[in-house]
Amino acid sequence: MNIAGRLAKTFLSSKITAMIMLAITLVGLVAIAVTPREYNPQIVVPAANIIVAKPGATADEVENTIVKPLEAIMNAQAGVKHTFGYAVNDYGVVTVQFDVGQDQEKSLVKLYNQLMQNMDRMPSGAMQPMVKPINVDDVPIMTLTLASSKQSDHELRYVGLHVLEQLRNIPGVSFTEIVGGRPRAINIFIDAQKLAAAGLALDQVDRMLNATNISLPAGELVDGNQNTPLRFNGFLKSAHEVGDIVLGAPRGRPVFLKDVAQIEDGPAEAEASSHFAFGPAAHNPAFDGAAPAVTIAIAKKAGTNAVVVANAVLAKLETLKREAIPEGVSVV
Repeated sequence: MNIAGRLAKTFLSSKITAMIMLAITLVGLVAIAVTPREYNPQIVVPAANIIVAKPGATADEVENTIVKPLEAIMNAQAGVKHTFGYAVNDYGVVTVQFDVGQDQEKSLVKLYNQLMQNMDRMPSGAMQPMVKPINVDDVPIMTLTLASSKQSDHELRYVGLHVLEQLRNIPGVSFTEIVGGRPRAINIFIDAQKLAAAGLALDQVDRMLNATNISLPAGELVDGNQNTPLRFNGFLKSAHEVGDIVLGAPRGRPVFLKDVAQIEDGPAEAEASSHFAFGPAAHNPAFDGAAPAVTIAIAKKAGTNAVVVANAVLAKLETLKREAIPEGVSVV
């Protein structure tokens, strides 16, 4: 009998064989419970987007003066696997991907140093480049849609932001984003005839709005042994404050913005529209047809269990349905 046969015979007759099998089974069960479940494998692939804006430039100009030179600069680095970019009017984006297994922090430092050393090659009029790292854990593990036929997209976004603030506090949640719905804005509708009659130009309105809506440090107040920092808080908070901006006094009388414009506090101008509809297979749909909707995207922290995080989000969501989400808003 060879070694394998003698070893098998020993285990068949040994009293500890059952204990070893039980221990292996228990270790396997523990491993199943504690091993993180990943939507994407934890492969380190350092990458980043470099965004460079040049207001007023055409897509062809951005491609020839920013994107192509920047791709050549980034390709000159050691460890870069490939680069690719695209250009549109006013800005361009170059994506840099390093070799698999490269240290992410060191790769980003190298990229930033290479970018700063070649800033003199950026064209005149280009703004400071913005570097945004790309991480596999930024991919959402789940999305939640709030839809209602009784509320506007602006109202749904307000509800979604409140829900999002609560979900961000759940352990294991990292990147969150809300998509859809018009945000709050103070809209100014200028009457061209009233503006001309007041002797003012449109660029004066723009300058006064930019000059008024600011916050600046105003020094320090010294009292005894204490220094109290002072700050001028000039951010505009309401339509009333915007309307009280003085545009000028061309005829010796102050002209307020509310004298030449209609000012409304409400949803911003629509740039995109998001709707949700139940399909034919849906049982007891909350509404018929398409309705305004907003979507919440949730990603997890690196190394955490995707199933555990998703279950915690769903459990918190059940509480929010009773306490924070208005009646008539469906969550899917």
